[in-house]
Amino acid sequence: MHTEQQEQRLDNFERRVDRIEQILPTLATKHDLKTAVAPLATKAELKAVKTELQTAFGVSIADAVTASERRMCARMDAIAESLRDDIRLIADGLTETEQRMRTHFDVVAESLRDDIRLLAEAVAGLVQRDDPTA
Repeated sequence: MHTEQQEQRLDNFERRVDRIEQILPTLATKHDLKTAVAPLATKAELKAVKTELQTAFGVSIADAVTASERRMCARMDAIAESLRDDIRLIADGLTETEQRMRTHFDVVAESLRDDIRLLAEAVAGLVQRDDPTA
């Protein structure tokens, strides 16, 4: 390597070391970390608290879920009954409409029979008048 390159590398190295020296005082020491961790709960303590919470909240959550399920089932039963009532009303309405339509078409058919009978009598009368043998 050339001397210039070596000097450049040495300058770069010195700049890096200067930056590291600025950061080092802000880093926590082993003693600082031990002091910070000491008041924290141990794994066993955390497990005990977790078990207590699960027991305390597990029962109340299960009760809440059961109550919610009961309310939902009651609401669904009410909706189903309402739908049944609506279906009955629709079926009754359809039956009534069907009966009215039958009556109407019976009247129309009877009127048509009368018209056909009148037409047949008129045609028969014309045939007899035009038929010299009759």
